[in-house]
Amino acid sequence: MEEETPTEAFTYDHPDNHVEQREQISSQLRASLFEIPRAEWRASPRFRGEAEFWMQIHEGLLKASATLPAWLKQFQEMDDMGTMRALSPRIARLGSDLVHHAHGHHHIEDHHFFPAFLRLFPQLDHALEMLDGDHKVLAEVLDDLEAAVREFPVAPEGTDKAQSDRAMREAWLKGAERLLSAAERLDALFIRHIGDEEEICIPAMLQL
Repeated sequence: MEEETPTEAFTYDHPDNHVEQREQISSQLRASLFEIPRAEWRASPRFRGEAEFWMQIHEGLLKASATLPAWLKQFQEMDDMGTMRALSPRIARLGSDLVHHAHGHHHIEDHHFFPAFLRLFPQLDHALEMLDGDHKVLAEVLDDLEAAVREFPVAPEGTDKAQSDRAMREAWLKGAERLLSAAERLDALFIRHIGDEEEICIPAMLQL
């Protein structure tokens, strides 16, 4: 009798699983999921409540993560100091709020939703492990974004207006460049992670 080939261990760093490398949920992981097409989720009588609220949170995060780089690109094209002064604190506030809300949401998922799903649906263990790996990557990206927000200047300094304006614009553009890099990376990862997370978790919620 031939020996069975042991199941290959799940490794988050594999290109099929890592949030910065995968293009979709792998066929191996998808085989463990509840296959309810996204188009049918809202028709389920169980959608109202947790599932709907969860998706609304995700929509808010995706909207903010798309808005931040869009604002930064507009900011980089501006040459009117008054307009830049008006937009810079809004950029900083949006970035700060995005970091705060994302960390808070991930904390709830890590300590409430994912453990509950694992207890109820142990077949989702590797899919949930992938999402946990995503959160660790996203935590680092959010830390980078938070640091870039802290370094982004929101008000000019000095008494010489002409000199202050020139120096401030240079500081703004330098800060915007770093912040844009972090914001674009986060936005790309959110699109991948949130889409896959919903494919894994919303159908599970509809079983409850």
